[in-house]
Amino acid sequence: MTHIARTAARTLTPAVLLAIVSCGGGSEERPPVGTVSEPLTFTFNCKAPGTGFGDAFVAPAPGALPFVPLNSLKTAPNPIFPPNPATGVPTLDPTLAAYYIADVTAATQLGKAFFWDVQAGSDNRTACATCHFQAGVDVRTRNQLNPGANGLFDGASTNYPLAAANYPFVNGPAGALTRNVDNVTGSQGVRPMLFKSATTGAETTSATTDPIFGTMRQVTGVNAPTTINAIFNHRNFFNGRAQPEFNGVNPWGARDPTARVWALNSAGVLAQFIVSIPNASTASQAVGPPLSPVEMSASGRTFPDIGIKMLDSKPLALQTVDPKDGVLGPLVVAGVKGLNTTYAALIRKAFYPMWWNSAATVKVNKKSYTLMQANFSFYWGLAIMMYETTLVSNDSPMDRYAATRFDPVTGLPKTVSCTDLTGKQTLCVVQGDTTLLQPVVKRLGDAGITVPAATGGTRAVTIDDILAGLDLFEQPVPVPGTVGLPLRTTTMPGAGAGCAFCHVGAETTSASVRNVTVGIELGEQAFKKGGFDLRLERMLMGVRSPAPAPVPGFWPSAPQPPPPVPYGSDIITYDNASYALSVTDIKNAPVTPQKMSVNTYDVGWYNLGARPTAENVGLGGTDLNGLPLSWTEYFQKTLANPATIMVPGGALTCVDQFGLPVAPPSAPSGSAFAGLVMDPSTNFPILSGGLSATESTDVAGSFKTLSLRNLELSGPYFHTGGKATLRQAIELYDDGGNFANATLPPLIRPLGMTEDHRTALVAFLVSLTDDRVLYQRAPFDHPSIDVPQGQDASGADLMTTIPAVGATGSAAPLQRFLGLSPFQP
Repeated sequence: MTHIARTAARTLTPAVLLAIVSCGGGSEERPPVGTVSEPLTFTFNCKAPGTGFGDAFVAPAPGALPFVPLNSLKTAPNPIFPPNPATGVPTLDPTLAAYYIADVTAATQLGKAFFWDVQAGSDNRTACATCHFQAGVDVRTRNQLNPGANGLFDGASTNYPLAAANYPFVNGPAGALTRNVDNVTGSQGVRPMLFKSATTGAETTSATTDPIFGTMRQVTGVNAPTTINAIFNHRNFFNGRAQPEFNGVNPWGARDPTARVWALNSAGVLAQFIVSIPNASTASQAVGPPLSPVEMSASGRTFPDIGIKMLDSKPLALQTVDPKDGVLGPLVVAGVKGLNTTYAALIRKAFYPMWWNSAATVKVNKKSYTLMQANFSFYWGLAIMMYETTLVSNDSPMDRYAATRFDPVTGLPKTVSCTDLTGKQTLCVVQGDTTLLQPVVKRLGDAGITVPAATGGTRAVTIDDILAGLDLFEQPVPVPGTVGLPLRTTTMPGAGAGCAFCHVGAETTSASVRNVTVGIELGEQAFKKGGFDLRLERMLMGVRSPAPAPVPGFWPSAPQPPPPVPYGSDIITYDNASYALSVTDIKNAPVTPQKMSVNTYDVGWYNLGARPTAENVGLGGTDLNGLPLSWTEYFQKTLANPATIMVPGGALTCVDQFGLPVAPPSAPSGSAFAGLVMDPSTNFPILSGGLSATESTDVAGSFKTLSLRNLELSGPYFHTGGKATLRQAIELYDDGGNFANATLPPLIRPLGMTEDHRTALVAFLVSLTDDRVLYQRAPFDHPSIDVPQGQDASGADLMTTIPAVGATGSAAPLQRFLGLSPFQP
């Protein structure tokens, strides 16, 4: 069990302890690997003429693919329904099946009703779905602005109607911005109010005022991320505060040792239990907004109070549900609003009796509640998690195409021998069935969407655009001095945009459960077997100060930060005590040794330079106890010996002038680390080793790497909501970020894209749109919901009705944010 759970077990009396161990917990139980008794210094050389060291972003092992090819999301295991070891069939997690969920269908029905029911809001007008009603996000355009860090509505106001001309909020590379607005496109929630009491179906509240929004609906300070595919996220919320283990009460998981739920013990007596349900960050996330005084709740309301209001209520009583709804249909009477049951009845069916079957009352915050009322957060979180396990969009045209590049038996990519930039033979992934991408081209053409033509005017989007975008997405960044970013780079390893290093695997995010617990790349799996913690990584960040000189033909200005190790560096000196790296010979020209920055960070969480770090520190913030949200800094601050946390290290190898691997310097062929520079004292790649309590971290201003599926429909983008189209989002990366923040990762540097490159990447992203999401077909069908869109002159809500949709979906596709083309600058 985790360190926190073990401490609770020793001190919790007389309550009964039920500890369900979370994946990745128990940091102190990881054995020290390769412990070094004394500091050692090693010197490594790339001796062949024209060779030098390259960083991990451009240096695949010889004979191996230079990237993790994108595969269909159907190949990614659902964390809540992992494959049965015997049959391979996705089956409810054994822990959930044994202890909690008695009926999957009922739990899913309960979760969908909870998610869409406006009765959950203190105003009877606000549901979870109010901020996630279209493709899992919020595309409302009036009263959606938060004033941002400066507290001022720059060029706008409350109740402001957004338009295309407002975007992007920020434009241009660091130091050369042509626009700089710190407003945030958030989500309007509830009007400010105080909770008084609750009865079945109703609440008594009193109105208050907010310093910024007065008496009108308040707006969140962060854009709403999608709920679709959120089940694959190891942590949720943009800053990761929704923990991977669900404690049944709040988002904080094992970080809150006081969290308790109630249940009948073996003697039939009510007692408090600690629960820690693994891979359940969607449950942890779900219990946050209902008590937020900005998002859904009157100040002072508790989950037991919501239980008083909702348990005996008719689910979705104020809304229409299609009789053919894929989940709720069996509970619908045609022509009658809501469901033909109560929340209490669904709970009795969905959960085992130990969690609800008692007439006794319990005390919560010195108030008496029934068992069902007291455990309402527990039901709420798990039921919404069960519903969100169905919201997986794994059937886009790109999913179908990607699947044809893999062997259905072995699951490995189909490869052919091909020629790289230097004329050497290497391996390339075969081209799949391109006809599967034709529906994307047709859809865009039917909508009249065109892109700039190289010869002037406009042209239609083509399959070649999509394939070129896939190449740019998968391939590593090119070395300085090469001529731009070539299109269709399949036979040119090391000549892409490097997107897949952060948007890794079928989940297209390195923040996925699979990536940080098992590992997707071969090297990560080897680290896992060695006892390393895949939630962290130690990486070379380069010389951050002073900034290097511009490289003609590649970077339009000096990047901040530069590549980790200057390309062509011939000799490096490595100190395995401090993980410091010095370059002593660059391109055969004697120089003063430069000490490279080496920082550790949380995998899947990066600072993109969308805004200055000080405005929103993201993962650099703290939890309910004032401890770091970041695992890296949490372990540094809370463990007596942080070195028990073994951190995987970013690797180096010798490369030629094209950034292609040559002359493996250390690890033997066939090793999981073949071709990489190894620390002979540990037999792991350099930079790998125990976490130091004092080493530098790169977590401030970092935010979760989102999945890329259905991005076409989920604008505006980033945690600020400051980009309205995919083209504008791509420009952030092409600019190397808009702000030169100190913790920018090395990949965030100017890319020098052409218009064709931007078109290609946007076309690729559009190909990741699942038609079931686009047309709201099951499992993406839903009840009706009235959403507020600002207010009129009298202060009354302006409401927009989102009609109910059944399993067969709608005739018309969903519209993008502000109706904009994804290719619009």
